[in-house]
Amino acid sequence: MVHEAQWVRRVDRRLEAPAAAADLDGLTIAQLSDFHVGFRPSFNLRAMRKAVDMALAARPDLVLVTGDFACGPHGRAELQRQLRRLADAAPLGVFGVLGNHDHGDSKAPFVQPTDPRAIEACGVRLLDNGTASVKVGAATVQIGGVDDTDGGHDDLPAVLAALDRRPGVLRILLTHHAEVVLWTEPGDFHIALAGDTHGGQIRLPLPGRRILLSDPSAPFAEGAYDVGGGRRLYVTRGVGTSMLPLRAFCRPEIVVFHVEAGAPAAAGSAGAST
Repeated sequence: MVHEAQWVRRVDRRLEAPAAAADLDGLTIAQLSDFHVGFRPSFNLRAMRKAVDMALAARPDLVLVTGDFACGPHGRAELQRQLRRLADAAPLGVFGVLGNHDHGDSKAPFVQPTDPRAIEACGVRLLDNGTASVKVGAATVQIGGVDDTDGGHDDLPAVLAALDRRPGVLRILLTHHAEVVLWTEPGDFHIALAGDTHGGQIRLPLPGRRILLSDPSAPFAEGAYDVGGGRRLYVTRGVGTSMLPLRAFCRPEIVVFHVEAGAPAAAGSAGAST
């Protein structure tokens, strides 16, 4: 379990975007989440370094971080160093949203809020219930970001009101908590990316199912979902651990999406794994 907490894996997935402009074909997007820097005891700093190394090896055009950067001051300088590495290597930039730990909201003791300015000083643009657009040739990628819902910091209507709904624009939603996707409509986003659950962190394998100790009742535990009407969602296991410095049957991960513009979307799928 100690080893598995540091045994970061890379997951590659296709992001099928039938209506996206042709210039977006082949775009590479890396998703990271839940570094939980500051938790002690943990191996989160070591796992974060491995995760960033893997992300950079994928040569991403764009990096997206779905919350819980930190929960205390320990290791903050290393977090900033790793974020700068990502920002220096991603030509389209690094964008993210805050999670509940970043706001100091947690059942874990001694959690402290993260100063958003310390994150943005590293070249990460935090989307506080807003959107940002980047150009790829003649095409556009628009990223919407919803702040933490657990503490009532979210404002999805503001994000929806700012969407660029022109044909060809690739729209991606970032949220720490996956349930936000239930409040969207089909066609709002090509995919929603979330974190928070750690995939269970410690999962008990039982006949026919696995129990997720981090959140046994989570409606979206990990992996790819079609929420209905073509609303696609990916919930990453994230990089770090919370409360206990352990994982079981649930390796930490980074996710690399490969955009296939103009490809037919697979029915009932959030993009097949490669």
